[in-house]
Amino acid sequence: MYTVWFSDLNKVVQALQAKVPSCVTFNSLGGNAYGDFLIKTDTATYIVRHSDFSVWRLEKDCRWGHWVEVE
Repeated sequence: MYTVWFSDLNKVVQALQAKVPSCVTFNSLGGNAYGDFLIKTDTATYIVRHSDFSVWRLEKDCRWGHWVEVE
């Protein structure tokens, strides 16, 4: 389990809502080794980077996945 900054939480929520306004609920919220926020919903997994608050979505293809920036 990794830790993230509580002081960044408001910025993360704002960034996610701005890029994905249809996202109104989430299933889990956590962090990664880089201090980024991982947010899982019923339909997708997102990462919000702590360095610039950019939003990325996990795109699954076959067994593997890759991160695509949400524009």
